[in-house]
Amino acid sequence: MIQHNLKWSHGKATVLSTAAMLADCTFELGHGSFSPFARAPWMGTIDDPRVIGHLRELGGDFVGIPFGTGGNDKHVPADWAPLMQIPASYPIHGPAADEEWAIVQADDNTITLRFDYADPSSVSHLVRTIAARPSAPALDFTLSVYARRAARISVGLHPIFRLPDHTGDMTLDAEFAFGLTHPRQTLPGQVQEFHDLAVVPQGNVHVDLAHPPLPQPNLNVQLCGMRGPLTATYHTQRAGFVLDWERTLLPSLQIWHTDRGVDVPPWNGQYRGLGLEPIAAAFDLHDDASVGPNPINARGVATSIAIHPDAPTFIWHAVTAFSTS
Repeated sequence: MIQHNLKWSHGKATVLSTAAMLADCTFELGHGSFSPFARAPWMGTIDDPRVIGHLRELGGDFVGIPFGTGGNDKHVPADWAPLMQIPASYPIHGPAADEEWAIVQADDNTITLRFDYADPSSVSHLVRTIAARPSAPALDFTLSVYARRAARISVGLHPIFRLPDHTGDMTLDAEFAFGLTHPRQTLPGQVQEFHDLAVVPQGNVHVDLAHPPLPQPNLNVQLCGMRGPLTATYHTQRAGFVLDWERTLLPSLQIWHTDRGVDVPPWNGQYRGLGLEPIAAAFDLHDDASVGPNPINARGVATSIAIHPDAPTFIWHAVTAFSTS
């Protein structure tokens, strides 16, 4: 693994060759430093290759192509049941989230990395650039997807942010067409759909996802048909960020909330994070479930993108920090 440091007038960041991971980032605001990305407590301590790359070095931002993994689940809403019987694929979030990327170019302000897929993947290779925005507390990410052959694939970007210590210390603002709780966390007959982050169904109650952390440790939802960027504010720190991205290609945002909710190694009940993941996918289900018919794309929200060997597909996202002082 190779580590590269970015440093500019408004911050510093570290990028790893493993999974092209943004390991950490600190923005300099007018009133002080702000580090919004999550960072696993075990980073840098695991060398077991059986632990997938993005999990060994779980930092603040990586890419998943294909995005999902799948798996068999029986007690799910009826309209999802046929899609929940596809065996899980490996590695989770695809090989680019597991293996080493080659560094193409790097300096104090930017790094470009490349990852090659093995045949028979329809993806030939990816090129990912992470750049400090000049004179601003912001990072700009670009992803170029080069195709070996024409296909449709699921795609996900995977930023993960810090959870605050206390409920109400963080506010999420987002506008979307409709939201759905994850079918794995929704029993048959339970309400799955919502239209307000502050009123998200969870079993027979509702939770306020607009103000994490939540009382329960784990929750996954998909905001479908995003109408603009997401804004997050950390009130105690008097700071926040705007997450913006290419919504014409990635029309949904998956929110993954875990607050010490995973007990198996290397998590060991320690990890706290808020995944805010722009996707063209049906949750993190198998790629076949996203590419084929499903209850989300049946409502006009794409759950895959088209790639073609004639030209690469460009996807951008950006994280811009701000002060509320």
